[in-house]
Order: sequence, then structure tokens, then C-alpha cells
Amino acid sequence: MSIQTELIILFKELAQGVEHIWVYFAIGIAIEALIRTFKWHVKIRKVLDRFGIYAIFVATLLGTVSPLCACGTLPLIVSLLIAGLPLAPAMALLVSAPLMSPAGYAITVKMIGANWALARFAAAIFMGLFAGFVTHFIRNKGFHTYELFKEKLPEGNFHDPDYPDERLRCICGEQFSNRIARKINNKFIIFLAKAYEGVIKIGKFALIGLFVEVLAARYIPQDWIAPILSSTNPLIIPAITIAAIPLHINQITAVSFLWGFIEDGVVSNGVGLAFLVGGPVTAIPAMAVFLSLFKKRVFFLYIALCVTGTVICSYFYQLIS
Repeated sequence: MSIQTELIILFKELAQGVEHIWVYFAIGIAIEALIRTFKWHVKIRKVLDRFGIYAIFVATLLGTVSPLCACGTLPLIVSLLIAGLPLAPAMALLVSAPLMSPAGYAITVKMIGANWALARFAAAIFMGLFAGFVTHFIRNKGFHTYELFKEKLPEGNFHDPDYPDERLRCICGEQFSNRIARKINNKFIIFLAKAYEGVIKIGKFALIGLFVEVLAARYIPQDWIAPILSSTNPLIIPAITIAAIPLHINQITAVSFLWGFIEDGVVSNGVGLAFLVGGPVTAIPAMAVFLSLFKKRVFFLYIALCVTGTVICSYFYQLIS
């Protein structure tokens, strides 16, 4: 078979995947654009410190509806901690935010089904609450707000283009939609700009995941991957969770990759959820910044919460299925 013919086949299979999800993709993008247009997630964030221990619940809920990934959430977390927010709700937000979003939920429903979407949503809620309450109960072991950072961070607004620490300097002001918002006070136009950004940002990860899945399904023998994905061996779940840590996988890429294998019925519930949760919850760029800013015990707490929480919810999903 010629290279040209092979490329045509790959393109057709990729196009079939896009056709399969585009309606749900559009719905998810629209919901996220609406949230960002009216800044509902920002309004909730501003009242986090008023709820005491209940802020863990609020932060977890915010994480599941926020369109932010781990890398986008981390500067927000740091600014909240500097303002005096306890680590517990901040950790709940940091852990839950990469796992679920309106677009992520909609795409999960369409690609691998409502049961997987609900399981993923429940896992995001569990992960946020688990991270928040564990952090709360060990707060006296060196995890108070004033004990977290390696060094005192420069004062100022992270949104200021002249903020001296480039690790935290926010570039959201340079986004297309925010440039539009500064010039036009029309919510519908701003909504369209936010939606456009969502299509570009989320769409590229969906395409990457679909392309990897198409390549894997076509060129990697099923008897290599299927035994791992379908395994009910209890050791596979922690192995998949740990193996996913160095992979740069977000919630959209993860579900796109598993789509074909789940359709073929070769993915066990525990292993599938471990991949859907363990990959997105730990992002290499976020971990690098995390390790550079915080004391080592905070970094290792974050990793331990991510791995332990993923294993617990994956075992539970395997048990009840």
C-alpha cells in the first residue's frame, strides 16, 4: 500500500472521529465560553476564604466547572495562598480543576458514554474533597500558609505585565478575547471570542488524542495493548497511575485516546479511570513550577494526593462495575 493511500485512510478515520464528537464539542465550548464571558468562576473564587472548612467543597465544585487546566490553575492557587487562603481549599481546587470541565464532560459523554462521564465527574469530586480534607487534617504538620513557599514572592499583581517573577506572571491580558473585551463592551462579541479560543485550545488536544488513538489502533497490535487495558489485576491500576505521571495528557487528550479501545470493549473500568484521572491530574509544566516555588514537602504532598486519590477511586469503580 502506498504512503498516499495510507495517509488518506488515516485522514478518513480521523475525520470520522471528529464527526462523532463535534456536536458535543460545540456544546461544551459554548458552556465554557459563557462561564468565562460572565466570569462566574472568578466570582466564586473571590468568596472562597469566607467559607472556612466548607471552602473545600466550594473549591472542588469550582474546579469541576472551571475551564482551567493544571497549568492555568497554579498561578491562581499561588495568588490565593499569598492572600491568606489556607492550603486545603487551594489543594482541592488544584487537584479537581484538571479533571473535569463542561467541554470535557460533553466530549466524554459523546465519545465513551454517560457512565464514563459520570464516573469521571464523581472522581473529580472525590479527588478534590480527598485532597482538601487530607491537607486540612495535616495542616499542623508544616502546611500552614506561611510555611509553604521556599522564598518570599515579589509583591504585586500577577496580571501586571511587569510582574518580576515570570513563573507566575499571567498572560491572560494578551488573550484575543481579553483584547476584544477592552475595546468592545458587547457580551455576545466577547462570548464569540471566548468560544473561538476554546475551539483552538481544546480542539487541538482532541485532535491529538484522536490521532494518537487512530495510529495506535491501526499500527499497534491489539494483543499488545488489550491485555493491559482489559486487565483486572489489582497491580495494573497503580502501575497505570504512576506511568501516567510523566505523560503530558489533559482531560480531552485522555478521553480521545481511550475512545476506540472502549468502543472495542477492551478497557476495564478501573484501568480506564486510572488513565482518565492519573494523566490529567499531574502535568509536567505545573509540577515543575510547583517544585520551584513550594517547599519539597508541599510538592510531595501534592503528588501523594494525586496518586493515592486516583488509585482509590479507580479501585472503587472497578469494584462496583
